Amino acid sequence: MSEFLNGVNLNIDLAYPFLFLIVAAIILLLCSAFYRLKANFYASLSLLALMASFFLELSNVNAFGFSASAFLGTLNNDFIAFFANCVILLFSFLYLLMDKEERVGEFYALFLFMVASLMLMVSSWNLLLIFIGLEASSLALYTLIAMQGHKNAISSALKYFSVAAVGSGFFVLACAFIYLKTGNFDLTLALTAAQKDIWLLSAGVLIFILCAIKLSLAPFHFWLRDVYYASHSNLVAFISVVPKIAMFAVLIRLFDFFNHTKFDKIIIILAVFSMIVASLVALSQKDVKKMLAYSSVTQSSFVLAALAPMLSIELGSDLSFVFWVVFGYWVLFAFANYGLFLVLSTLKKSSFEALNSLSITKPFLAFALGICAISLAGIPPFGLFWGKFIVLKSLVDNDLTYLALFVALASVLMLYNYLKLIIHSFFIRETKVGEDTYKDLEWGQKFTLALCIIVNIFALVLML
Repeated sequence: MSEFLNGVNLNIDLAYPFLFLIVAAIILLLCSAFYRLKANFYASLSLLALMASFFLELSNVNAFGFSASAFLGTLNNDFIAFFANCVILLFSFLYLLMDKEERVGEFYALFLFMVASLMLMVSSWNLLLIFIGLEASSLALYTLIAMQGHKNAISSALKYFSVAAVGSGFFVLACAFIYLKTGNFDLTLALTAAQKDIWLLSAGVLIFILCAIKLSLAPFHFWLRDVYYASHSNLVAFISVVPKIAMFAVLIRLFDFFNHTKFDKIIIILAVFSMIVASLVALSQKDVKKMLAYSSVTQSSFVLAALAPMLSIELGSDLSFVFWVVFGYWVLFAFANYGLFLVLSTLKKSSFEALNSLSITKPFLAFALGICAISLAGIPPFGLFWGKFIVLKSLVDNDLTYLALFVALASVLMLYNYLKLIIHSFFIRETKVGEDTYKDLEWGQKFTLALCIIVNIFALVLML
C-alpha cells in the first residue's frame, strides 16, 4: 500500500507529455483572462509546449522503451502510442506554423487541450480512458470550428456535434456489451474463438459506427463537406489529418481485440462502399474544399481497407505491418494535404476557377499545388504513390486481391479531380487577375510549404 501511495506503481512519467500540454493550456487561459497579449505570444508559447511535449515523449521511450505502463496498466507507452503521438505533435506544430489568422488566447488553449486529449486517447488500452480522450478532444474541436465566427461555421460545428453525439452513445453501449462479456474494459485481453458471440459482434458494430463518423466514412460523412467549406483552409488541413490518425490508432487496438469475431467482412464492405461513393460524388463538386472533403473520405477508406487483414491474422510482436500501412501512408497523405490546403489558404475563394492563371501570377504556389495534387493522385515517383503501393501490396499478400482492385478503381476515379486542379492552375488563364486575389505567405507558411514539397518529391528516399 505504501508503495502504491508513493507513486511507484503509477509511473506518472508516462503522462508528462500530455500533462505538460494541459498545464500550458491553463497558463494560456490565465494570460488571456488577465492580460492583453498579441496572438504571436499565444502561438509561440503553444509551439514551445508542443516541442517540449515531443522531447518528453522521446525521453520516456529512452527511459522505459516500448513496454512500460502507468496508472495500474491503463496508460501504455507502446509502439502504437509513440508513433501516433509523434504524428499528432508534428502536424499540430506545422498547423500552428501555417496558421496566421488573428486568434484569441482561448483558441490556443483549446487547441492544446485537444492535442493532449488525443495523446491520452492513443496511449491507452482502456475503453474508459479512450472515451474520455475522445470526448474531450471532440468538444474542443467543435468549439474551434465554431470560433471561425461566421454563421456557416457555427451551423457546421453543431451538425458535427449532433452526429458525433449519437456515435458517442453507441460507443458507451458497446463498452457495456464488452464489460458484460469480459468483466472489464481492458483491450489487452485477447479474445478466443470460444468468446465469439452476438454480444461482441454487436459491440464491434457499435464502436465502428463511432469510428466511421470520426473518420468520415460513407454513409456517415454528411457533416464533413459543410465543415470543410465553412472552416479556414489551414484548420481543415489539421482536421483532415490529426484527429483521424488518433482514431486509426484506436482502430488498431480495437481490431487486435476483435480479431476472432469474423468482423472483417463488415469492414471490407464498408471500406469498399465508402471509397467508391466518395470518389464518384467528388467528380461533381465545383468547390475545391468540398472536393477535398470527399478525397479525405477516400483516403480514410484506403487505410481502413488495409487494416482489414488485422481481423483475420495474429499480429503478435511484428508491428511493421501497422507502421507502414497506417503511419507510413498517413504521414505521406498528411504532407500532401497540408501543402494543398496551404496553397488554398492564399486564395480569396476556394472554387476551381480561383486557381486560373495561378502558374502566371504565383508560379511557386502553382508548382507546390501541382506536386501535392500529383502526390495525392498516386502518380510515381511522388509521395503518396509509395503509400498506395504499400497498401496494395499488403492486401495482395493477405489474399485480398479483389479489395486491392477496388482501391485501384477508386484511385483512378479520384485521379480526374486531382488533375482538374492542375488544369485550372496551369492551362486555364484569366484575362484579368485582381491584385487582391492572393495573400502573401509568411515565413512559417513558406517553411511548411517547402517541407511538404521536399517530402512529396523525396518520399522514397525518406522511407528507405
